[in-house]
Amino acid sequence: MNLFKQEDTIAALATGSMKAALSVIRISGAAAKETVSSVFFTKNHKEILLSDRKVLHGYIYNNQKKLDEVILYYMQAPHTYTGEDTVEISCHGSPLIVRQIMELLLSKGIRLAQKGEFTYRAFINNKLDLSQAEAVNDLINSSNTESAELALNSLQGALSLRIKKIKEDLNDLFAYLEVSLDYPEEDMDFLSRQEKLSRLKNITDTVEKLISSYSLVRYVVDGIKIAVIGKPNAGKSSILNSILGYNRAIVTDIAGTTTDTIEEKIEFKGISFTVIDTAGIRQHAGNTVEKLGQQRSKLLIESADIILWVTDLSVPLDDNDLRITELLKGKENKVIALLNKNDLSRKFSLPDLKNIFDVQNFAEFSTVAKTPVETILNKIYEMFDFKDMDDSGKVLLNARQYNLILKVKENLYKVLSLVERADSDEIVSFETKNILDLLNEILGIDTKEDILNTVFSKFCIGK
Repeated sequence: MNLFKQEDTIAALATGSMKAALSVIRISGAAAKETVSSVFFTKNHKEILLSDRKVLHGYIYNNQKKLDEVILYYMQAPHTYTGEDTVEISCHGSPLIVRQIMELLLSKGIRLAQKGEFTYRAFINNKLDLSQAEAVNDLINSSNTESAELALNSLQGALSLRIKKIKEDLNDLFAYLEVSLDYPEEDMDFLSRQEKLSRLKNITDTVEKLISSYSLVRYVVDGIKIAVIGKPNAGKSSILNSILGYNRAIVTDIAGTTTDTIEEKIEFKGISFTVIDTAGIRQHAGNTVEKLGQQRSKLLIESADIILWVTDLSVPLDDNDLRITELLKGKENKVIALLNKNDLSRKFSLPDLKNIFDVQNFAEFSTVAKTPVETILNKIYEMFDFKDMDDSGKVLLNARQYNLILKVKENLYKVLSLVERADSDEIVSFETKNILDLLNEILGIDTKEDILNTVFSKFCIGK
């Protein structure tokens, strides 16, 4: 069964549903022009002829009742987003007016669009491949400038071009294999085993680079989760306030002031940082609330991408610090030790800290001395390779695409092994065809309907 009924003409609100200055209603399908023409007139209820790609001013009427003054834009198939006749009505952003116009259109036989149905039609009508269609949703949901750029790159075909180049190289190899099978006795210029291996290794290298970019790209898309931990009164809340640039957390000299997590987001160099202030960790909590707060702190240590361990240089290292180091064991590569309050007399040094924990990344800070907060933010940023991510690495892979690419890699190594062992071209050809099928699935070629259901169900209505 088809995901959507393509013969229907569909409509949906393409802008937000809240009250606004303007709202846009999008209509797509064979009956779009005819239906809108039946409700769109001049102020004096005279017919207005819809012309391709011409902006028109007029009024929406329900019989003799004027509903709204609108701007209308008609686009003729196939040169539209969906590949179908499309009309966009820009009306006043009153939810009441929007509802009245939508009810009028539905009464004329137009159906309310389902989630992602406009983009689905663009995909079915070969305006986008599946990876580009997914990029549309990624662009809508992008939360920072870098993730928006990645999504736009994929929408414009960055990932598609990579996949198509891998397909082209594999198809070329596949053709040689097929010819050698079809004409084994002919005196033809077949590929040597070494040539096959060389071509396969080049393809595998391309796939490996695509896979290696995934983990870094996920941080760009999802952001970096930073847990600010330390013993009570180490200055964690002051650090949070400094990073945010305003007083979000209460700061006092009383130990255990923060009893729950405080979570805020900032953007730094185009990347989203989610900074979470946590309850101070100490051997003996003052009350039940503090105990619960400390439990949350320990859970965040496990789930955070970066752990900002705030230590207080003005007091000696103690059992509480040792307790924290126990929680940090095995996580050395994602810990930044922040030596705080460096404006005061020091009671320990970096070597002392290294004696109890293998500190690999560290920085010094003081809110009183007004150390630039970039000292912390740059240290976090440098823990990743964003600065080295050139255009070749700026390819957005989602989980579906990534899992398929992993299968492509697995099958490529299987084919490499077969060629190295000088197995028959028939087996190699069969396995190569499997890889091509996986690449087609990324692009949405001959994709199963349940996969399309899953992909487009993630979209909002109107896109």
